[in-house]
Amino acid sequence: MELSQLNAFYQVAQTGSFSKAADHLFISQPALSRQVASLENDLELQLFSRLGRKVVLTDAGRRLLVYAEKIISLYGEARKEMHELKDLETGELTLGASTTIGNYLLPSILAGFQKRNPGIKINLHIGNSSQVEHWLLENKIEIGLIAGTHHLPGLYQEMLAKDELYLVIPPTHPFASAITISSEQLSQETFLFREEGSDTQASFEVFLRNHKIQSPTTMVLGDTEGIKRGVISGMGLAFLSKFTIEYELKLGLLKTIKIPEFIFDRPLTCIYLKDLRLSPAALSFMAQLRKMIGLF
Repeated sequence: MELSQLNAFYQVAQTGSFSKAADHLFISQPALSRQVASLENDLELQLFSRLGRKVVLTDAGRRLLVYAEKIISLYGEARKEMHELKDLETGELTLGASTTIGNYLLPSILAGFQKRNPGIKINLHIGNSSQVEHWLLENKIEIGLIAGTHHLPGLYQEMLAKDELYLVIPPTHPFASAITISSEQLSQETFLFREEGSDTQASFEVFLRNHKIQSPTTMVLGDTEGIKRGVISGMGLAFLSKFTIEYELKLGLLKTIKIPEFIFDRPLTCIYLKDLRLSPAALSFMAQLRKMIGLF
């Protein structure tokens, strides 16, 4: 069964006439008849009953028509999408990203994407990982980029890169020269962290459980920049992504603990609805994202 045969059959079924179908396809009626006859021979089934000038579908023809409609429709969509991907002159890309990715990784990636595709309008919403997941389910965004893995059903995920979380302290803190740090010592510290729903906050809670750190003093600042300023000011310690502290480390405003057990990683993940067909703009962005994310 070839697509040209199926299209010939479909046009005859739609118009109810070989002559009208031939006119629609800009071919001769004998050529069209040969296409349909060839399809019937391949299937070893009669698809039409010819009653004088009228053409009526047989039971086999009615069943095949259901599939022919789907196949021809998908073929048309595929051609349209490939043309759009080739040109990408216009379109819209709506993204959601967790704080680390949205504020520290995406700006340079989006700048490169916009330079290549100036006609694409970009909308970026930044929140915590939990918010990004809900935005997808509410169809507010097309693609989500989060730290960690998703927790809601109905989402497809693709790991893009690995992020490392470091215990961050002010350079004058006693831990700065420590070779080892006990759980008891950490229990005496104040920790600054993000709001509930943030993967960084969730990772911090896992760390406390794994190291049996008992009820340290905590303070919710809710914003990575605020947390960094808090650590610099001596308000407490924090676990932060390596991507968020590069500038402060270069200036000597912050210091990371080099003890291996206080460094752990998490995936940076792309998520989108399982049943969603991504737009050409989104597919193009994903292709560029896969190339660039590994450079960080």
